[in-house]
Order: sequence, then C-alpha cells, then structure tokens
Amino acid sequence: MTPNDEYLNALNAWAPNLGEVLSTLGYLGSPSSTAWLTSSPMHLDLLLLFNADGHAAASEMWRKILKDKEIAPSPVFMLILEHMRRNPVDMNNSLRSIRIDFFSKSLANIAYRTADALYEDAKGSFAGHEIDVAIARYRVALSEFRFSIESQELGEAARRIATGKYATAVAMIGRWVQVSPATVSRALSYSKESMTLGNLKPETLTYRLELLVQQFDQTGDENLLQDALKLLSENLNIVEGSELAEVEARLRLALLSGSGIGTVRLQQLKIAKRKLAYSRPRGSVDEARCRVLSTIVEAAKQTQLSLPARSMAIPRGLLALMATQPSPKLWGIIRCVINNLEYLLTDRGSVPAAVLSAQFLRQMVDGPSDLLKPNDLSRYVNVTRSLSEMARSNRHVQWEAGAAALSVAKRTNDLNLAHSAQDIFSELCNQHPTWPLPRIGIARVKDYLDGLSGGETSYTSGSWREAAILALNSPIYARSNLGGRNEVFAVADARGFLSETFVFKRTTKDKADHEAAMLTSLRKVIASRGDTSLFEVPRSLAIVEVPSEDERRWVHVSQRAAGRLVSELSAEEALAVLEPITDLLAIYHNVAGRPPEGKSAWRPLKDYLKMWSRSLFEQEQADRFVDSLRTLFPAELPLVRKRDGHASNWIVDPAGRIVAIDLESSEFIPIGYDVVQLIEDNALIQANLDGWRMRIALMKRYLGRMGHALSESDLTVAYGWFAITRALRLGTEKEAGKHLRRHARELCGLISECCTDLIQNLARELLQALSRIEHNEVTESAPSHDHRRLSKAMSYQLRHYGPSNGIPVDDTGFASMEDLARLLEVDSSHLLAIAEHPGEPRFEVRDGRIRALYGHTLEVVIDAGIKLGAPTALYHGSSWSVLDRIVRDGVIPMARRMVHLTNVAEEAIAVGERKGAPVVLAIEQSNDETPVAEGIWVSAHVLPNRLSIINPFIEEAGASR
Repeated sequence: MTPNDEYLNALNAWAPNLGEVLSTLGYLGSPSSTAWLTSSPMHLDLLLLFNADGHAAASEMWRKILKDKEIAPSPVFMLILEHMRRNPVDMNNSLRSIRIDFFSKSLANIAYRTADALYEDAKGSFAGHEIDVAIARYRVALSEFRFSIESQELGEAARRIATGKYATAVAMIGRWVQVSPATVSRALSYSKESMTLGNLKPETLTYRLELLVQQFDQTGDENLLQDALKLLSENLNIVEGSELAEVEARLRLALLSGSGIGTVRLQQLKIAKRKLAYSRPRGSVDEARCRVLSTIVEAAKQTQLSLPARSMAIPRGLLALMATQPSPKLWGIIRCVINNLEYLLTDRGSVPAAVLSAQFLRQMVDGPSDLLKPNDLSRYVNVTRSLSEMARSNRHVQWEAGAAALSVAKRTNDLNLAHSAQDIFSELCNQHPTWPLPRIGIARVKDYLDGLSGGETSYTSGSWREAAILALNSPIYARSNLGGRNEVFAVADARGFLSETFVFKRTTKDKADHEAAMLTSLRKVIASRGDTSLFEVPRSLAIVEVPSEDERRWVHVSQRAAGRLVSELSAEEALAVLEPITDLLAIYHNVAGRPPEGKSAWRPLKDYLKMWSRSLFEQEQADRFVDSLRTLFPAELPLVRKRDGHASNWIVDPAGRIVAIDLESSEFIPIGYDVVQLIEDNALIQANLDGWRMRIALMKRYLGRMGHALSESDLTVAYGWFAITRALRLGTEKEAGKHLRRHARELCGLISECCTDLIQNLARELLQALSRIEHNEVTESAPSHDHRRLSKAMSYQLRHYGPSNGIPVDDTGFASMEDLARLLEVDSSHLLAIAEHPGEPRFEVRDGRIRALYGHTLEVVIDAGIKLGAPTALYHGSSWSVLDRIVRDGVIPMARRMVHLTNVAEEAIAVGERKGAPVVLAIEQSNDETPVAEGIWVSAHVLPNRLSIINPFIEEAGASR
C-alpha cells in the first residue's frame, strides 16, 4: 500500500468526500502532489489531522497559524475546517483550552483563510498551466468564500478581499466551464460590494468587465455589453491591461450588428483589432487567448461569415458551438485558430496553447467524420503527446495522450498508435494503482485489438473487471443521486469543458443487458436522425461480473458526457430544457419496443399506489382510493417502455445537449406517464392555470412526436390521473421536503379545478388527506381577509395565547372553529379556507375543531399520525449569532416547546435566513424525532454531540455529474 493510499484510507474512515476533493484538487494522488505533507518539517503533526479524533491537533495548528503566523498550505486549512464542521463540540473545547474563544468567528475565519489559500493555489495552477486543477481549486474556493461572506462574521478588510476574490474566481473559471446565471449575478453583486468597501484595484474592474460579458452570454442582453464599455470609459486607468476583455465585448457587439458590411460592425472590429495589437498579455494563458481572439476577429471581418455573438467565450463558447453547430466553415475557422496557436506551442512551449489546441482538436475528432482532414488526426495525437511531456505531473493530461492515440488508431487502423496508447495506460496503472481510468484505457485497447484479430470483443475481460472493482471499492467515486436505486460510481476524465464521465452501475445481468441494448439502439437512431447536436446518449462499454453477496453482482460500465442534473437546475433553466427532453423521451419510446400481447400497465402501478395510499390513509380507505383510481385508469392508452422520466434521470451537458441516463427499466406504462413524472416529481412547472396550459402543450408536443392523437378531454383526464398518482407519491415520500409536499397539494388543487368531475373528486379527496383535513359540510369561500395576516393570527392563538383570550385549547391542541372565528371576527368558513389552502401545512381540522400542528408554547401533545419512515438526513436552520450557544448547549426549543427539523438543507437555509445570517446544522438521528407536518420533524432537544455544520454552498459554481 502506498503512502497516498494510507492517507485516503484514513480520510475515508471519517470524511470520504474530503478524500475525493483533495485528490481532485491535486493535493493527493502522486508523490509530487503530496509534497506539502511528506516534505513538511511538521509531517507527524500534519498526519494527526487525517484522523477523526485529530481535533486537538487541528486546534493547535490553527493557534500556530493565528498567533505564531505559521505558513500553512491549503490542504491543512481544509483539514482544520473539516474538523470544525464535523466535530464542533470537540473543536470548541480544544480551542477554548488554548484560549481561542468564539467558535463561530473561528469557523468563519478558517473558511475564509481556506478559500483564500485555494484561490492563490488556483492562480499558481493557471501560471503552471494546470488549468483543470486551477478550475477545481477556484470552484472549492468559491463555496468557502460564500460560506464566510454569508456568515456576516468577517471584518471589513476580510470581507472586501473575500467578495473581490469571489468575483475574480467566477470570471476566471467562466472562460473555461459553464457557470450558473445565479453565480454570475452574485459575483457582480459581490464585486460591487468589494468596490464599495474600497477595492478599486484595476484588476477588480477588469474582471467586473469580464463578468458583464459573461452575463450577456447567458441572457443576450446587449445593454450589458454597453455597460462593460461604459465601465472602461469611466475608469481610464484600467484601459491598459483590459484589452482582451474589451475585445470580447466589442466582438460580440459587432456580431450582433449582423453579417453585412455595416458601420457599427466594421467600427467595432476595427477597434478590436487595434486593441489586440496594443495588448500586452499578462501571462501565457492571456497570450493564447489573444491569439484565438485575433483569429476570430479576422474571421468576423469576412462578411459571408456569421457567428452567434453569445458563443464567443474562449474556449467554452467555441467548443459548445462546435458540439451543436458543426460545419465546414466553423471547422475552417478552428483550424486557423490552431494554426495561430502553433507558434506559441512549438517556439514558446506554451502549455495553454497546447491545452486549447487539444480541446479544439478533440471536439473535431469527436464530431462528424466528413468534416475531418487527415492532418486533424495527426495533430491531435502530436499536441496531446507534447502536452503530456510538458505537464508530466498531471495524470489526466497523460491519460488524454493515451485516449487521443487510441481514438485516432481506431479511425486509421494504426496498430502502432494502439500499442502506444496501451503503453501510456500501463505506465499510469503502475504510477496510480488505485485509479480506475488507466484500467479503462487498457480494456478499450484490448477490445479494439481483439476486434482487429477477428475475435469478439470481450465484455467480461479482466481489465474491465479490475477497473470496476477499483471504482466500486472506493467511496470517493460513489454517486447516490445517479442511476435510480442502484449503487452508482462515477469517474470523471477531468478534461475540462465537454469532459466525460465513466459510470459503473451495480445491477443484475438481465437489467445490464437490457440497458446496454437500449443505449445502443437509441444512439443509432439519434445518429441516423442527425440529432447528435441536440441529444447525447451514454455509450455502453462493458458488463462485468464482480464479487457480491446478492444478485447485483454485475456492473454495467458506460461512458457519457458530464453535465448538470435537470433536478439541480434553477426553475428558469429547467423550463428551458423541458421541450427537448420530451422530444428525446418520444424518440426513446419509439425505439424501446412495444409490450407483449395482453400486457397490463395497471398491475405494476397498483402495487406502488397501494403502498403510497396506506402510508396516508387507513387500510380500508386506502383500498377504496386505489379502487377509485382503478375505475378511472386510462386503460385505452397504448403502452410504452417505462423511462422513469424524473428530472434526476436527465443531464444537460455544457453545450446544452440533453443526456438520457438510467435506461434499465423493462416495465411498460401508459403513453404520457413519463412526461407527467418528469414535470411533477421535481415541480418543474408551477401548479397554476398558466402552468396547466404549459403541461397540456408539452403533452401534445410529446404525443405528436409519438404519432398519437388524443382529444382535449381525453388528454385532460389522462394528465389528471397521472398527476394524482405523482401527487400521492410526493405526499408520502419520506425524502420529499416541504416544497415538494406543497407542490403535491397545489397540484391536487389544480386538478380539481381543471379536470372532469370524477377526477376532480379524487383530487379533492387526496388534497384533504395531504392537508390532513376532514370536511364538514361548510360552503367553501375564499378568505376575505389578507391570507398571510389571518394565518398568522390563527397560529398566534392556537400555538400561544388562545386560553388567555378565552379560547380553550385541549391537551391535543384542538380549539373550537366557532370560538376562534368569533375572536378573530371572521366567519368560520374563512378559517377553513385558510386551513385548506395548498400552501398551508400548519393546520388540521376535525369535526369542527382546528389545531396548529407545530410551534407551540402551550402544553399540548400533537400525535401527527404520519406514517413516513425515517428520513435519510435531518437539518436545522439557525443563525450565526447563536451558533456559539448551540455548540455549547445543543439546539433547544427556546420559546417553543419543540425543536423543528427538516429533511432538506435548502429549507433549513430559508428558516435560518428568517433569524439572521443562516447556518445549517446536520443532525445525527436518534429515533426520537417525530414527523408533525410535511417535511417537518420535531424533537424535544438536540444534544450538541449530535450536531455537525454543513456548507450549503458546496456546489457554488455548478457541479458536473
């Protein structure tokens, strides 16, 4: 076992995610990357930080940094910070023992110092030409900068630096990878705050200019480009040194003006060309960018050429354009770009020039074959080989050289290149014995060579099995949110923009074979339709058997584009991709085959419906509800292969292509059911009348591509039935938070408004159950008082002061509806309308009596009657202002009787924000938590030793899956 394996094993025992992060950031993995540890005079002290009980060593290390001005590398800060979050009680005690008080200030300061150290390391990685490593370090720095900024615990000087560096980091990584619109907006806001606090350095303004251009690329708002140029005119001191950012803005303005020879276009291009001539690049990265820009500006002067203005980010925009709009003209421009970079590569040994050339060439080689020239292939091999020689310590660069050689070997049948790839992968296996990628490379070479010799590709070769076992045995590759309920492990190739991921999924042999067949068929159809610029399908690579104690002893290995799960997109981003997803869903259903004669879709659905209903109703009522669903089941609809279409089974890659994942289901469902699951399971469309129209339009679009027509009434009934089943599932799913449970109720309300009578009745019954209300025969009416004001007044009396105001509240929390209505001077129907509202999970009505479900200071006992299982995780949202007391005493109810917990970290943030600067605590469960309402659990007291602190901003720059 190598020392690196020992470090990882020690970390994996208590902080496996940190082991993965340290490896990705280049602080573990090879002898050179661990030099910060092995070559340190404090080597033995640093080793103590790798242990779960290393809090005393972590506290002492922080004391040395803080008081003795000890210089510490970034991973040391990260290890100290991990101890602070995972062991707050022990760390607090250790810090106090060395006279460092105020845990909260220390936590914020350590997060800030961690971010600052990572930021400086990222700058060094850029200067040292390790661009992938630099981007990874910037990303983690962003999450820790935001954590410390949002704490409100930083002093003014530290806050000025943190906000400024956050903005700079976003500008830097936005050139290379996709950054979410929210992150860019936040960077601009932080940039402004940093400037207000006195940060008026020229580079601060220059990076703000870049951020404005990035925001234009996301929104298309031309005013942002004008704002960028205005920033320049108002700050003449930054004109020199910001030429590249100015050229990017002017190039976009020129392209926006059209492809003709207009004065605006020519004027902007003329200024851009002059700025490039005068620019003095600050390093080799800017030098390479300057070369690319000069080529694009020259190409834009050709009136017959029209490039999209929002695709000009270098290299991100150009690579996305190559992936989605390949053409001979574009390929010609890219070849000119590579020619212009060649001087820097051959005469100056520029690594950034090599990185850019390699990324452009890889996209050409992966693109349409008819656009390739022989020189493109040889260039790809030569550039990646040169890059591997210049960056020998970067294992991903070495792997890319092998991958390039193998890719070209397959196209040209060059056995020498294939053997060269094999040699590269074998050497990497020796250097990194626990890294799965080289084993994957060797397996692919062997498959190719076996195919040439006339033998069949061995899907169960030893190399594939070795790679699978390596991936499955390491927790750093585990991905709980991919591939449904299977164990899924993902290994990224980390090749920057448009990189790919190798996925290892444990499953049964039948399911693996089925999914492999589905992937292969779907890829062929998409290619034959010419839709590869719109859709991407994973490639099935191997199915191997591994040691296992159950039937899931088979591993399906596939390769796909990296990207963002649709379930993790913002609401606006998700809405923008629903149409192409339904288009791909229709293609899949047309490809996936028809059901056998007599196949019933009701039987598999019935089992789920019974399970969900019985966690909501008593058994007799649950059976009646399922029988009603059976009566209204749209049995006349044709069946299609189940896709399991929820939003976590779709990925959007950086070029905007839709990627379908997890195709192993062999069941059949009614046509359209997957569309409803896609929309409703993650509440991608709001449950209102405009949302209903969007739902019906999407369903019509899907059915049209399936060649199946339904009348308006039949379509409405089908959608309503499908949606009721998804609302039932959401309302009883233990992992669903308040947002999704509220959506389930609002969806029932929408169905009861838009569907036919029988479906409406079912929706109302489910809404009542989800709202935990038993109707009396009271005429419904909308509340005449302000909803929020009346709701708060009801809560105030039922939770706290009802008895003091003449409203008897019994020991289970119930009070008379009439008494409460009389006190509040409203009709009881108004109270019922408030309690029934889909957005109100806080009240229950029974037999003319009403109670609040949680939040009491009155001595009452609430038997919630909710039959949900224990959630996977529980969180509590609080304020940084009381964090020191929480670490000392735990979470106590304060003025209320019980502590409120949620199973969704984002909801804990929202709760914390109502109290001040939010902090999110993860709760170690002890089976004394009781569910009282949707997404809400209560506990009498959470002891401090059950607490840890999480960074809710850990995926600040957007995560690729």
